[in-house]
Amino acid sequence: MLTSALYRNSPIFIQNLLISFRAFIRKILRENPEKLSRLDLIDNEYSINKLEVYGNKHLAIALNNALDNTKYYPMKIQKNRADLEQFPYLTKDELRNRPSDFLSKVKPKIVIKGSTSGTTGTPLSIPQSMDSVIREQAFVSRMLKWAGYEKDDKRAWIRGDLIVPIKQLPPPYWRYSWFENMIMLSSFHMTREALPLYIQAMVDYGVDIIQAYPSSIATLAKYLESKGEYYPGKIKSVITSSESLTPEDRQVIEERFRCKVFDWYGLFERVAAIANCEYGRYHVLTDYSYVEFLDVGNGRHEIVGTNFNNLYYPLIRYKTGDHVILSKEKECPCGRVYPMVERIEGRVGDYLVGENGQKVHILNHIPKGVKGLLACQFVQDSADCIQAVVVIDAEIFDNKQKSQLVTNIKERLGQNIIVVIKEVASIPRTKNGKIRQAICSL
Repeated sequence: MLTSALYRNSPIFIQNLLISFRAFIRKILRENPEKLSRLDLIDNEYSINKLEVYGNKHLAIALNNALDNTKYYPMKIQKNRADLEQFPYLTKDELRNRPSDFLSKVKPKIVIKGSTSGTTGTPLSIPQSMDSVIREQAFVSRMLKWAGYEKDDKRAWIRGDLIVPIKQLPPPYWRYSWFENMIMLSSFHMTREALPLYIQAMVDYGVDIIQAYPSSIATLAKYLESKGEYYPGKIKSVITSSESLTPEDRQVIEERFRCKVFDWYGLFERVAAIANCEYGRYHVLTDYSYVEFLDVGNGRHEIVGTNFNNLYYPLIRYKTGDHVILSKEKECPCGRVYPMVERIEGRVGDYLVGENGQKVHILNHIPKGVKGLLACQFVQDSADCIQAVVVIDAEIFDNKQKSQLVTNIKERLGQNIIVVIKEVASIPRTKNGKIRQAICSL
């Protein structure tokens, strides 16, 4: 909706109305009081016994469902037993190559189509049932409670939504979702000149909690730091997700906004969730999924997850490619009994520079809608040119798809940016085995 011509060309009041209506519909669908009440997630937080019983129950359900209702898993397991060790590790390439083999034959009444961000290539299509969406909302709601959220609190949302048309130059760079008590601020218009306007807009709205990409809220915090100022309002917390949060950025955010940061790690594949508590510890939510940690050397472990919350598309022992450093602590001052990791080392946000000079960190959505794109990296050596280094399926990635990729880049970075597509056999990886999303030498 946000990228439709109707939305882009509507007056601001109508845009607010459309955003609010969308939020109202999503609220009705996601917040099913009867189903949410059955989960009883709060009981798991402080009881090892209840947490183990809950986790073991849902792991058994997930494994049996995968064996009984999909095409993929019975072909891979010699003994038809629902033991986790019998299941092979699942890679993203394997999932991408045979996506229909993971569909459960038990089809829900409502199927919701979605996809991963596709940071390093073609997004993975992950269908979900409505029950999966509701269960996900339950964990989101619990995270909000950890961060101090109460009913009727006002929130600010500074993430990747194109809520303000990219071509719009004058403020305001925010819209309002009335049914959510939320001001939604564009991450695509955060020039240095605009930053004080963002801060004042949140203060005027009376924000209680900020939900943001780390790069977006850190930009505001560093602006305040450069001015020797602090956020002039009073907020309960900042919730970050979707990018890695560095200790340095956490420090400056907490200092300048004078509150705690609650960081959240999750994936659209629903195979792992890791959440900050009020003491800054990272808790592995073992009632969300079953998580294993594979030792990859140098003190790092890869996150491998088995989803509990999407029986229509079961992913067992899925290798995420994201790494963590394990914690030596056995107990947390918060009293919650989840296992802990010291820090998460996945998805550190790179950036490019747009035509108006601002840093653009949010690049995840550029590959969306482009078919035949297997991997992609953006290289910028000059202010007016972006090189898209791509690994493609030549039978699918035709001139139409190439044009779509160019269009997506220009929509994020500016229409006057020159885009060069460079096709390669493979993209160089870092020492940690990862592909950098963007390399900017400016």
